[in-house]
Amino acid sequence: MSGTGTLTLTELKLFLRDPASTIVTIALPVAIVVVFGVIAQPNGNKDPIMTYFPTMALALGLAQLALNLTPTTLAGYREKGILRRMSTTPMNPAKVLTAQLAISFGLAVAAAVMVVLVGHLGFQFTLPAHIGGFLAAFALGCTALFSVGLLVAAIAPSARVATGIGVGLFFASLVFGGVFMPAENLPPFLVRIGDFTPLGAAMQSLRASWSGTMPEPLHLAVLGAYTIVAGLAAARLFRWE
Repeated sequence: MSGTGTLTLTELKLFLRDPASTIVTIALPVAIVVVFGVIAQPNGNKDPIMTYFPTMALALGLAQLALNLTPTTLAGYREKGILRRMSTTPMNPAKVLTAQLAISFGLAVAAAVMVVLVGHLGFQFTLPAHIGGFLAAFALGCTALFSVGLLVAAIAPSARVATGIGVGLFFASLVFGGVFMPAENLPPFLVRIGDFTPLGAAMQSLRASWSGTMPEPLHLAVLGAYTIVAGLAAARLFRWE
């Protein structure tokens, strides 16, 4: 196994030793689908509102992972001097970043699979009807949100500050992104703001693909823009010590 692979496996073991992280990342989205499955009893109902429940669970778990867990972990490594010490070994800090991103993306995929399977097999939520659109929305949603999370990690001097910024962005994203409440029930100006936030664009793209249509070009473009701009900014500003 390569050095990066070994490091990724080690980081994954460290992650799984923290029950709270596992619960937030995977168990919470699944629990949300179960709760709303019991309440809504979809049974194959194709009402557009039914696309809200599984996509909300996915978006919530992805936002927690990208905006809270990832930046706090990386900022903590910098604060404790782990990255600085690793820079003197063949296992350089860049490989830590690669390992963290690989784990985060893998966990996001695992959570998505669990939400789709539990929702469909357990409560007959419909499956995403536009597979290509769903994959595009999910992939771009991941890259956009992880880029924002890495930017937080880049500018935060400590894990505590990273947590504070991440939590603030997390709750703001839930309000403006149509996660707390379906977009149909939000004032139009909030929906419009949400169109230009990474979580809002991801949420609307996932809902569109779930109902059988390709996500709007605007939403995909917003996700792509966040990926490029926040990603480049994070790479430029990130400090290993």
